[in-house]
Amino acid sequence: TTTTTTTTTTTTTTTTTTILGILPFIRNKIKILRVIYIKFFNTPVSNIKGVGQTTELLLKKLNVDTLGSLISLLPYRYENWENIRRACDSIDEINVIKVQVIRGCSFFESRSGIKIYKVKCIDVNCYKNTVIITFFHSNFVASSMEEGQQYLAMGKVTKGYSSDFEIVCPKIKLVTSELINFEPVYPQVKGLSSLKMRKIMSEAFKLLPGTICDTIPEEFLKKYGLASLDFALRNIHFPSSKENLIKSLRRIGFEELVCWISSLRRVKNTKDCNFIIEDFSSEFEKLLEFELTNSQKKNIEICVKDMKSGKSMMRLLQGDVGSGKTIVAMSLTFNVIKSGFQAVLMVPTEVLAVQHYNNFSKIIGEENVCFLSGSTRKREKERIISRFRVGIPGILIGTHSLISDDVEFRSLALVIIDEQHKFGVNQREKLIEKGNNPHKLVMSATPIPRSLAMIVYGDMDLCVIDELPKGRKKVRTVVLESKERTKAFNFIKCQILDGHQAYIVCAKIGDFEDIESEEINVAGYRNNIIRGFFDEFKIGILHGKMSPLEKDDIIRDFSNKKLDILISTTVIEVGIDIPNATVILIENAERFGLASLHQMRGRVGRGTDESFCILICGSNSESAYQRLQIMSNVSDGFLLANEDLKMRGPGDMLGIKQHGQLSERLIASLKNPKMVSQAIELLDFMNSNPRQKNNDFFVISDSKIC
Repeated sequence: TTTTTTTTTTTTTTTTTTILGILPFIRNKIKILRVIYIKFFNTPVSNIKGVGQTTELLLKKLNVDTLGSLISLLPYRYENWENIRRACDSIDEINVIKVQVIRGCSFFESRSGIKIYKVKCIDVNCYKNTVIITFFHSNFVASSMEEGQQYLAMGKVTKGYSSDFEIVCPKIKLVTSELINFEPVYPQVKGLSSLKMRKIMSEAFKLLPGTICDTIPEEFLKKYGLASLDFALRNIHFPSSKENLIKSLRRIGFEELVCWISSLRRVKNTKDCNFIIEDFSSEFEKLLEFELTNSQKKNIEICVKDMKSGKSMMRLLQGDVGSGKTIVAMSLTFNVIKSGFQAVLMVPTEVLAVQHYNNFSKIIGEENVCFLSGSTRKREKERIISRFRVGIPGILIGTHSLISDDVEFRSLALVIIDEQHKFGVNQREKLIEKGNNPHKLVMSATPIPRSLAMIVYGDMDLCVIDELPKGRKKVRTVVLESKERTKAFNFIKCQILDGHQAYIVCAKIGDFEDIESEEINVAGYRNNIIRGFFDEFKIGILHGKMSPLEKDDIIRDFSNKKLDILISTTVIEVGIDIPNATVILIENAERFGLASLHQMRGRVGRGTDESFCILICGSNSESAYQRLQIMSNVSDGFLLANEDLKMRGPGDMLGIKQHGQLSERLIASLKNPKMVSQAIELLDFMNSNPRQKNNDFFVISDSKIC
């Protein structure tokens, strides 16, 4: 018995020693694998077959310079060649039509010298219909289409003159067994097509190891039903089926959601702060020519309490259009300056920055307010920067120029960011880092549902102003079709003759050299559409491509009643406060989200006179017209935000798709409460298991995936 026990003990000891001896080897193996992977992902793109010096420079314009950053440059959309329609069911729509060539390329030249190439085909799914494929100037594609061969044509189908149907300048693919049904389309620069990108991507994947290490533990992949990172990346770039593509997009969307929430958590900072803020709110109220609403007073009290607590405040202030968020921010600024500290206010546009500068100067004194933008003269900029560098109390108001390295603060106690969704998390963080753990207040004039606010702004405590100032009247809203535009013009004329002013908003600036356009734009509006209607009135034009000085002059003239009508793009969406303007007409209103339309509607109704919003629907779609009708029935921005969320999704509603902050994949994830809770669970696991995080999680170096 003794011998057996000794033997067993010896064996156990030997086994334990062996395992302990192997563990360092395993750890070293993991490190070696990491080095190998990082080496692969950090490989310069010039090592990829087909990437020469010219292509390398073009890729750098897309922020791609390594293998890792290349494979994480994901397609922004897919061309679906799978959904083939009949030409007769696709009039005035862009669809895929399967055709067979019955007569090869024929050449014509128009009177104006335009070279026209036509290919006569029949619709394979409806043989009695002929389809003419038309190309202009180049015969390369047309001449390659052979008689008897079948092709897929993707383009807009119209009724033809000499045939049943016609498709002008479509994308053409030869029908083969290797046809890709879902073709990725990548962000492009001139000289680098999606076809070339697909070839480069194919060569890149040949350089990668057999399997890409995952960033999420296998137990969580199984628990959440997620595809592996290797599967997702390969199928996003080379989708083998629709089902696999959906799985892959869901996986990457989940990963982006985890990173998004993680970045918000990183920004949130509730450390002790050294600023002792006294409450001068009652003194501030005496400076005003009007009485604050109960909601404004309540939110000021909450914020001041936070600022006096010894902890860093981090609050999102939400409120409907015209609810008075700026006054709340101004009151907090007044408290900070009177306490001997500094504040900074960053806004997305110079127009809005100037508006804030004027308002702050008027109430809390010009000596306490400074303005800084990209157009500020060098000597003035140096004077302003020097003032805040030495610690003189005051507030600095400006645009993105505030985050430049030469702008420094000695006693920054309060950071205010207006129209938060126009900025990225990193921009906000960079401004905050200019102070020693300052208080933070971000304001959003785009009301969003509380549930979405808690996700997107999960790093902040939420404040809501739910009361409008006294005397504000509801803006009457009507929806008209394009053919009823004359009726709107006559109404505007009556308003101007009564001594008021009007806005007209166009979706695009347009080309002033070529004012002919299918879309209504600022450039052609005055010369074409309103010609003969408002000749006796003074008209101004405002758009984002104008210089800051030009913008200021136009807004000043409009404010001083030197202009009767202001034709503008959405640059007036925020920050323009002209009480005498009583009517706003919005062209192509169907192109905007309800939240954005509500913002623009808020440019009128800022005085005591009755105001009006006219929405011109340029679409024949019944659903587009019905969506706009919601605007005429609902004036509450939060209710409109809920409707917008249902119809357009958070990306459109917040306006962040255009600013590159949320991808379609992340937007889909945000709309899925279950996925959000799973992402939070995974992050909590990662934070509570540092060993797991360090050893088993692999982050693609230099990539946008993690």
